[in-house]
Amino acid sequence: MSRATILELSLEERERRGRSGLPLELVLVRHAEPDWESVRQKGADPGLTVLGRQQAADLAAHLRSLPLAALYSSPLARARETAAAIAAAQQLTATAVPDLAEIGVPLLQNASQTEVDAYFLAAAKRPFRDHWEGFPGGERFRAFHARVTRAIGEVLAPYGVHSQVIDGFAAWSSPVRTQTLRIGVVAHGGTNGVVLTHLLGIASVPWEWIRFETPLAAYSVLALRAINEQGYIWSLQSFGRRAT
Repeated sequence: MSRATILELSLEERERRGRSGLPLELVLVRHAEPDWESVRQKGADPGLTVLGRQQAADLAAHLRSLPLAALYSSPLARARETAAAIAAAQQLTATAVPDLAEIGVPLLQNASQTEVDAYFLAAAKRPFRDHWEGFPGGERFRAFHARVTRAIGEVLAPYGVHSQVIDGFAAWSSPVRTQTLRIGVVAHGGTNGVVLTHLLGIASVPWEWIRFETPLAAYSVLALRAINEQGYIWSLQSFGRRAT
């Protein structure tokens, strides 16, 4: 292509071509609407509501435009059901990864919605330093952060993607590919918030799910972008997109 032809291209097209040939994209999905009423009645791991199942189906149809090579999910029912809809649309089998589960919170069995809301409101009012303890009676945030970052590393490792430190910078290694490999992960607001800050190299805080608030049945896309011949960094290509 001649220099004149390149100059005639729109800025948008030049940027699009600059993003072509990326070695790997990660499609990070939050589960659809969960049936919390079943927890109040039965104390069970909630699956999806009727609306949630429709959200999952709509999202699965939408994501056909982003063909996946593999799909992973949290082991919790609301994530597995969402992942199952996406997997069926893409002729894949979703692999459950235990450490992608949401941060552990005491199961409020037989609690009313008012009581549940009051529990989380009281937890939010604690001093900043107390948030490192996670939610009262539940999993500590640092333990949650450690297992989630370990889990996403284990998901990426089979594709030759590994974290590294170069000249004091957090970077990533990856094989060069002529076509972008795209993998999907279906998890939760907290889990996905930790994954986003970890991959983007942002210092951790104990409220990642507030810093990156992803709607139900929404997805974000991260891509590996080369900085130089030494390594790659993760680039946030889109955030919180929904099927409708």
